[in-house]
Amino acid sequence: MKKAIQILTLLFSAVLIIALTSCGGGGGSDDSGSDTPNPTVQSTGTVGILLTDKPADLSVFESINATIESVELLGGDDEASKVTIYSGPPKTYDLLKLTHEAIPFTFKDEVPVGTYCKIRLTLSDLELVLADDTEDPDDNLTEHPKLPGNGKLDLVAKNCFEVGPGEVVTLQIDIDAGNSIHIVENKKGYNFRPVVFVDVLSESFTGKLVRIEGKITDRDEDQQSLLLCDVSTPDVSTPPYTDSLGCIEVYFGEESAFFDNKSFGGTPRPLNELFDIDIGEMISIVGWPRHSVQSSPDGVVEDPYRPYMELDALVAELGAFLTLNGNVTEDADSSGFYMNVRTGEPILTDSPIGVVLQGAPAGGNGTRIVSKSGLLLDYESIEVPKMVQVDGILDLDTEPFLYAALVIVDTKSSET
Repeated sequence: MKKAIQILTLLFSAVLIIALTSCGGGGGSDDSGSDTPNPTVQSTGTVGILLTDKPADLSVFESINATIESVELLGGDDEASKVTIYSGPPKTYDLLKLTHEAIPFTFKDEVPVGTYCKIRLTLSDLELVLADDTEDPDDNLTEHPKLPGNGKLDLVAKNCFEVGPGEVVTLQIDIDAGNSIHIVENKKGYNFRPVVFVDVLSESFTGKLVRIEGKITDRDEDQQSLLLCDVSTPDVSTPPYTDSLGCIEVYFGEESAFFDNKSFGGTPRPLNELFDIDIGEMISIVGWPRHSVQSSPDGVVEDPYRPYMELDALVAELGAFLTLNGNVTEDADSSGFYMNVRTGEPILTDSPIGVVLQGAPAGGNGTRIVSKSGLLLDYESIEVPKMVQVDGILDLDTEPFLYAALVIVDTKSSET
């Protein structure tokens, strides 16, 4: 009897071991020695598209309105590996409003993992609004040059790029309008021969500053971050588009500045006041995009607010701020400078306006001065006749003064 019990015990132990091994599914062990199942391999990633433009001749064009119908990724097999990134309603953007910064155009989840070498940008229209010397923007002459390839522009990405499992890859599409539009002989019209650059944001290429606006959905003072959802681009489109680009995590650091035009007249505030703003408030951010964001390794998204992009904030603006483009007419000192406002901007003036550089409060930063790539500069970089873009609050009490939150300097510009 004793021997029979021993045999039954051994048989039961063997069955138990087999059962446990089968349930483990071939899993490995962590550092503690416990069995863990292999994660499901995610077969897709996310691709984001940023739009920007090199400056065109502002004496010729008041706006250059590009209507984008679709964006597709093409792999090595072109048509066989085509992935549609955007195919919604056509969107029209004024490229001249994108000379100093970039905006997110779209983000596409569930892009198959793989290598992609081209981006196909399909335009349905290109409207050239010619500059004139009248104050009425509605009477400007317009041209619609013929689009090559029925509007399909196949853009080659430098060295191709990889979309990895759960990875966000962000591409910057730079439409060089100035070198793409050519006056036909005898000035009888315009030709469009596209010059477009595609760059993947990486450690070696960070691209331009990005501007977004969104609703504060969560905040983490320990991490010095805000989660913005219902994110959209600023009004650079016709008509304004408000479709959501998802959620973006925004981080604040030593170089960040916060300006409040809801309670403090657009003046700079301590950074810690950012975390007192009510959930649900809309806020605008200009900052540096981080290179990629990883989703969960098993492909299961438990957080409905998982961000598509992360930004390191340069400037946060609460409330309405005015953005003006123009040229420096008087070199800056520590208090400010004067600029001409180019035609087509929200205000019209025959004389230069003063731009006030605001000082730093305790626990914060004052007016941020940067190059188009986001390199921090000092006021001495603001020289005649460089092009600048200024965010600020306009004061018309005596003469026009713009109290600046942000000054973006085109450090290479030399023409008025």
